[in-house]
Amino acid sequence: MTTAEKIYRTMQKLPEPMLHEVLDFAEFLKQKKSTGTSKSGNLAKHIQEHFKGLNPEDVIIPSRQFSRTLPQVED
Repeated sequence: MTTAEKIYRTMQKLPEPMLHEVLDFAEFLKQKKSTGTSKSGNLAKHIQEHFKGLNPEDVIIPSRQFSRTLPQVED
């Protein structure tokens, strides 16, 4: 029996709401395959590729501002 046949037989026994979940998951897997994200699997590598070519000197980092007063330390 092929995997597709096993899936089909299992799905025949599921109630309608669960079939919607199976369909959603199958569509997610299909989209994941078409975008190629399943191949990389490495989040750090994906982030590195996304920001490739970004010059760190061009990134503006806003100054941090505290909205509360810091506790006083007693001597």
